Amino acid sequence: MRTNRVALVGLAAAALAAVPACTAEPEPAMRSFDTPQALAEATRVAAEAKRSVVVDLDLSAAGRGTCELRTTDFAASCRLAPGDAEEVAYVMVPDALFVRIPQGQAPQPDKPWLRLDPNDANDPLGQAMAEVAVRLRDTADLRKALPEGARITGRAEEELSGRRTVRYTAEVSADGQPSVLRLWVDEQDLPVRSEVRTPAEGGDVVRVADYRDWGAPVEITPPAPEQVGELPGLPG
Repeated sequence: MRTNRVALVGLAAAALAAVPACTAEPEPAMRSFDTPQALAEATRVAAEAKRSVVVDLDLSAAGRGTCELRTTDFAASCRLAPGDAEEVAYVMVPDALFVRIPQGQAPQPDKPWLRLDPNDANDPLGQAMAEVAVRLRDTADLRKALPEGARITGRAEEELSGRRTVRYTAEVSADGQPSVLRLWVDEQDLPVRSEVRTPAEGGDVVRVADYRDWGAPVEITPPAPEQVGELPGLPG
């Protein structure tokens, strides 16, 4: 009997060894898009459904900033720390653009906010300050990541910050110059990061936008009228 039991144990062990070990099912491939138009539309729809996002910006020599965006109308509240200078705040709503001057630098100390008009040709200082704000928002605005004329040259799945993404590489035009865009998009078609690299004298200029907190509440409120002063005119 003992011999039979030993033989049965041996047969059972051999049978178990012959059964392949259970392995985890590989994750299905993420869907991707062949054209910039299809990719841009998918990210637009996904972003509008979330209604808001926070974007951290690295603008190379221009400094670092953060923008809170409403993706329904792309109103924005942004902060920018340009190099060693003090932080400047902007609020951009569909019908107005405001800048908050660092403490102690406002023309009227009790009115730290100024309203800017980017279309006022008689106010070159206001135009210049407005251009900075608009460029800041445009860097955070995912709709600008794939402008008309963009051409996708590559795509591959890649893990970024612990998340599965598809990384797209595209040729685009940034500020009228040929540039390379890399855009990471997650399984919900939401951008995770965009990176634009533009050749420049002395080395490439790289602008990075990291998207986070999709759908979280954001506060984008224009300043009260009593907090808004006037931008002094330049000496004639």
